[in-house]
Amino acid sequence: MRTVRELRWAGAIAYLAALAAGLLVAFVLHALFKGQGRFGWEGFNVWGVLEGIAFVFAFTFGLWAAKRAVRVPCTTLLTAGLVAPPSAGKVARPLPTIEQVESFEGRLAVLTEAGEPQGVLGLEDHMVPWEQAPVVPADVAVSELSALFWKSPVVFVVQDGEVLGVITRERFFQLMGFGRLTV
Repeated sequence: MRTVRELRWAGAIAYLAALAAGLLVAFVLHALFKGQGRFGWEGFNVWGVLEGIAFVFAFTFGLWAAKRAVRVPCTTLLTAGLVAPPSAGKVARPLPTIEQVESFEGRLAVLTEAGEPQGVLGLEDHMVPWEQAPVVPADVAVSELSALFWKSPVVFVVQDGEVLGVITRERFFQLMGFGRLTV
């Protein structure tokens, strides 16, 4: 899973590659037309309009191909990496941690022993061992978590061995713009 920083770099590189492809196609057409194309400050002519249309198509195709190749969210790609999804650490909601199973009264909690997580209560009918729970580092981008939500209704977020919180499937869908999904 990629971090927010890696997604920003991937979006910027993919955008610049699509821009370079569009400019290259426009330049090749400009050279084929022997520099007759004018599309801008000096005026317009048919050759210049064709160069502009070629740039738009090449740039759009380059963005489409880059999106498929690097799998970044559209906003990250279209802003050249300036807008990226939040990190899991920022989105995670606090989660209670308990030392004894007898003190469990909520819907979901992490069972700890000497400060180390041992399992999850409330996820299934029994305690789920911590090694089997879906756990991600805090710096992972939220958009990278979709595969985990196919298997589990929650994802736990940790940083330096400490449990920061949990992200629910509903919260994930709201953040990704799906709103409420009914199944």
